[in-house]
Amino acid sequence: MVDLHRNRRDEDAFHFDEEEEHHPRNHEEEEEEERFESISIGYEDDVADEGVVHGVEATNVVELSPPSVSCFYRLRQELKCSYAFFSLDELNGTVLDINNTFAPDPIVWTVLARIVLLGLAIGAMVYSIVKYPDENRWIWMGFLTHWTVVVTIAYFLVMLLFCNCNLFRSTYLEQPARGQPVSVLVRLAWFFYSLALPMNVLVVLLYWTLDYTPGQAVTFNTISLHAGTCFLVLIDGNIVSKIPIRFKHIVLVESAGLLLVVWTLINDLVGIGDGRWDGEDANQNNKDDALYSVLDWSDSPGKAAIISVVVLLVVVPLVFFLCWSLSLWSRWLKFDGSRRCICQEARKQNAEEEKVEEGLSEDVITSIGAGKWIKIVTIH
Repeated sequence: MVDLHRNRRDEDAFHFDEEEEHHPRNHEEEEEEERFESISIGYEDDVADEGVVHGVEATNVVELSPPSVSCFYRLRQELKCSYAFFSLDELNGTVLDINNTFAPDPIVWTVLARIVLLGLAIGAMVYSIVKYPDENRWIWMGFLTHWTVVVTIAYFLVMLLFCNCNLFRSTYLEQPARGQPVSVLVRLAWFFYSLALPMNVLVVLLYWTLDYTPGQAVTFNTISLHAGTCFLVLIDGNIVSKIPIRFKHIVLVESAGLLLVVWTLINDLVGIGDGRWDGEDANQNNKDDALYSVLDWSDSPGKAAIISVVVLLVVVPLVFFLCWSLSLWSRWLKFDGSRRCICQEARKQNAEEEKVEEGLSEDVITSIGAGKWIKIVTIH
């Protein structure tokens, strides 16, 4: 709703007509009224070519800056139970435009960009599998890095499907009515992005700080899986398109992290191991066979438990907060989400539902809309 904040002086302006009945105006007051400029609020689309708005000639039209919503206010609101998991609400009276958010125009260039990004991700995965020793290929999917590249490829496949639906104007991409849930395809695309980006950032951070040994050879395979795929997702979600992340989506990444901890525990206790590698002994159930040396549940369960808790309760939330903040990034290093694509039709519908009163002075107009709110200065 449009929020009009009034101070005492401005409240008197609202009741000008009522006071006029009890206090007749003199000639000077009448002349002052003729020079009185009133302000009205509307949308750019509502302004006719002739410059007439609501039957009054518009002498000046000024575009207002979208109202800013602070990071921490947005964080608190997104964590509330009343805020939907895949909500389009931008918390400032506007909603996201589905098509322009996930498959922006020109759609042909978006499709081409995503084909290239998908090809690079698939190339990184195939190269990793080919270079993996034949006798250890069965355990390739046992590592978080490889989970992440598979999730990344799944994300790009869903986004290409999204683009295809956009090309053929599928009903799956219709903008829902305000307050209504989004389609399954939108949820799927949002799900994979909110999972793929934090997982990639997490892999980069954990590999280079915990798993990488100084002096170890840095190969193309190492770079492509522990930096390259992260870069691909960042390009798609922040340059090709502008996909937001809701803070409630942190449960997706926490679930993946918890699943990894449980998997390493089962792997270690059951004795599955990490395959046969040079320098390891014949015993497949000792320290050198743990999937991750820092998560050795058999020999150092206390250390493994502490590291797991720290990663789940500290590292993952920090990484997710970074990704969430990146989705809010806008010009001039602002983090207010002003780069996001807002649905024009929803804004126009709001304007029709919210009848803005005229006759307000400029200093009392505060619009809680976003996008192309405009200020129309008219002369009576």
